[in-house]
Amino acid sequence: MDAKTLHCQSCGAAVGEDDLQCPYCGSQLATLACPRCFAMVSIHASHCPRCGAAIERVAATATALACPGCAATLAATAVGGVSLDQCHACGWVWVGQHNFEQIAADRAERGEVLGALPGEGPRVPVQLGAVRYRPCPQCGKLMNRTNYGRISGVVLDVCKDHGLWFDRDELRQVLEFIEAGGLEKSHLRQVQEEEERRHLPRPDLPAGAWTEVATSPGRSGDLISAFEALIHWIR
Repeated sequence: MDAKTLHCQSCGAAVGEDDLQCPYCGSQLATLACPRCFAMVSIHASHCPRCGAAIERVAATATALACPGCAATLAATAVGGVSLDQCHACGWVWVGQHNFEQIAADRAERGEVLGALPGEGPRVPVQLGAVRYRPCPQCGKLMNRTNYGRISGVVLDVCKDHGLWFDRDELRQVLEFIEAGGLEKSHLRQVQEEEERRHLPRPDLPAGAWTEVATSPGRSGDLISAFEALIHWIR
């Protein structure tokens, strides 16, 4: 039986099973991530050329959930011990809260998920304009938007009761952020900011005024006002 002939989707030239780029026109070929070393490999490869790990394909089944972006039916994919709901039209992914916590906590699970995701797509410039809030695929309520880990730079749509919605490549970016120690850096930044906040000078009153207010009779109203001013300033 003859080996299957593969072709570049851009120019039609024949390409090898392990090629990541067309040798003729230079176009990026479809890729996915190795579950062991996270290297990009051809979507047609059976083994990772870097570490030799087997590349397994995963099957998907239709769900009752609709994509918040295009309303197409999401397809459930079992990867390792978790399930992802993907929109094959948009390339976006819905991950339930429990499943995401499992992925974030387990490096092996992160490798499995990265290996199942398509390769990184072309970077699209950020379009400034009105923010669009999407409905949760499970409850239909509008999700909140948040910068994951406060410093990742990946703004996700989150339903606090059900899960997280990842636009194209955002799940890959978040997992790489976690893999690089991003959550630990975020926690350290939060601790530092809290420490700096505690040592900030008290606002709206000159030096010594706090002691005077606290110790002078008949000044309890001023003390309350000063405290309210402090709370307002911190917020």
